[in-house]
Amino acid sequence: MQLNFGSSGIRGRYPDPVGPDVAFELAKRLAHDIGDPIALGHDPRISSPTLKAAFLAAALESSALVRDYGLVPTPVLSYQTRSQSARCGAMITASHNPAEYNGFKVFNSNGEALDDEAELHYGKGRKETYQQHRPRGHVEIGNTREYEDRLSRLSFTRQWKVVLDPGNGAACLLAPRVYTNVLSHVTVINSVPDGAFPARGPEPTQESMKMLGRAVLETGADAGIGFDGDGDRMFMVDEKGVCPLQDRVLGFYISYLAQHSKGPFLVPLDASMAVDTVAEKSDATVIRGPVGDAKRLREMRNMRGTFTGVPSDAWIHPEFNPCPDGVLSGLLYLSAVEESQGTVSKTLIEVPRYHMLRRSLRLNRGISKQALTLIAGQVRKVIGEGSEIAVKFGLRISSQDSWVLVRQSGTEPVVRLTCESKRAEDAERIMRETVRAVRRVLKGRNQR
Repeated sequence: MQLNFGSSGIRGRYPDPVGPDVAFELAKRLAHDIGDPIALGHDPRISSPTLKAAFLAAALESSALVRDYGLVPTPVLSYQTRSQSARCGAMITASHNPAEYNGFKVFNSNGEALDDEAELHYGKGRKETYQQHRPRGHVEIGNTREYEDRLSRLSFTRQWKVVLDPGNGAACLLAPRVYTNVLSHVTVINSVPDGAFPARGPEPTQESMKMLGRAVLETGADAGIGFDGDGDRMFMVDEKGVCPLQDRVLGFYISYLAQHSKGPFLVPLDASMAVDTVAEKSDATVIRGPVGDAKRLREMRNMRGTFTGVPSDAWIHPEFNPCPDGVLSGLLYLSAVEESQGTVSKTLIEVPRYHMLRRSLRLNRGISKQALTLIAGQVRKVIGEGSEIAVKFGLRISSQDSWVLVRQSGTEPVVRLTCESKRAEDAERIMRETVRAVRRVLKGRNQR
């Protein structure tokens, strides 16, 4: 059976294409080809217990030792895989995707995500050293002590008052414990794990963060922090209850890091031009790279970078954890704000606010290279003849004032369109014409 890895591991609707058969096959392959111990965790999706049961059945049938961490955020499983010397880790999650999705993020012994089925063979032949002097097939209950102790060593001098919104996701139990350990006052909303994500859905957005914004105002908090379904993303809300464009949040954090290191810092193709603007002011280097945790980590190391972050706030801090970590990122952002001696809103004043629009169009099948070439030709006319085209990680066409990105999703059957301009009317025009061009090409009605 083939295991289909996308940009964020194995992911799809449950039970087709991601069902118990996928869980069984993955566990069998991990046990046979990589070895044990295997670290296992899951988010609260309704389908997670079924996938977990199938995974455990195959792992135990293969005589593997499994450390079961239960309901934990994805970055915690990554961290524990490495700190507890597991041979690999498997997190049952579909992250920020809708509740009907599920999947697996797979980690190597260093806690680094795998994004290719071929990587499952990296440890083939080493299993037998882990099976000596131990019963055949065994499950241990894991704990998150190492991760929680590591984050609890972060210190603050300000009496922070913060509201957390785990959104009924995997961070519901752990995040409040960690934040209470290091901050003065912590209030939590939407803190009951529920795989239907009834409060606001598993993906934090400016719209879904309005509930958190109201809670910040009502409690007089200094900030609000929202997490996605598996806790690898965080969204920041300022003390005024406003959820700013998260590209600007990323821009400030890179400007803060640039006080200590000039990078290079890796951001994806769809990050705002604001990130480049603040980096230039700090004489820091920003490089645009791929989408997907594993690909970004690999690209960051290839260019000897020190940080990589995306506008959705899936940030990787390699000195702490090789996995995007929303729980950690929220604390580090508050630390940066504290060091700046300002408030969350004031830290964003120097970060420009441009006009960005995002759309997703459904796909019946993948976009061919020929179709992408046709789209590029049409969209370039929208941006301007002097614009630059980059295709390494997705089709990005840019000028000095505007850019547009056309990228096929690695986790859903959609093509994602993002555009940004320094003028609102230009952003609206570019998005409108890009949607028309993509639809014409995909429907075979291209007009040359």
